[in-house]
Amino acid sequence: MSKESLKKEGGLAKILLDTLALTLITLAAAFLLAVVRDVTAGPIEKRAQEEKKAAYKKVFPEAGAVIGAEEEKALSDALKISKSILGEELSRQVTIDEACLVKDAQGNVLGYILTVTDKKGYGGAIQMVFGVTLEGSITGINFLKISETAGFGLEAKNNPAFLKQYCGKKVPSFVVTKQGASSEEEIDALSGATITSKAVTGGINGGLRFAKYLLEQGIGGAK
Repeated sequence: MSKESLKKEGGLAKILLDTLALTLITLAAAFLLAVVRDVTAGPIEKRAQEEKKAAYKKVFPEAGAVIGAEEEKALSDALKISKSILGEELSRQVTIDEACLVKDAQGNVLGYILTVTDKKGYGGAIQMVFGVTLEGSITGINFLKISETAGFGLEAKNNPAFLKQYCGKKVPSFVVTKQGASSEEEIDALSGATITSKAVTGGINGGLRFAKYLLEQGIGGAK
């Protein structure tokens, strides 16, 4: 065999060895990543559930029990048709992510806790959770995801006075104004953050419409 042939075979062997080594390294890395994911998945899920429970308690302090859609088939069925419940226009902007039934310690239905996302925030989608009573009044609001501009849109989260405008009022929906609120359904826009104000209001309005449907259908025993 010529020196040239040996040289070619040696080069091919080196390529094969390098490829094999790279393959083994990739497989090992994938295995380690899977192990890390399995180890951390439990604690991450536990923390997420704890944060969710804390958020629920914050938005509906009187809740004795919070029952999710996985335990209440009627809620699950309603979530599947939430787009049609919201209507064509509102559903382009808002999604109903989760719905829970709220009961007191004696098992009486108090209302609902809803997780909604409005896609039209200035900095992207805004996700929030809020409680609503059987009478249709909001008990509290908590943001799960908001990436608005600090000092402007982020004041929706940092300025309690803004969210307070929505709470305790029994109206079918809210509207944003820059002229100063003069009625129950009007919400004063954040200074320099009208888009954010409208996005938060859109999410709330979507949730209120969905809650109205749940109540009308007597879902969870609500009347």
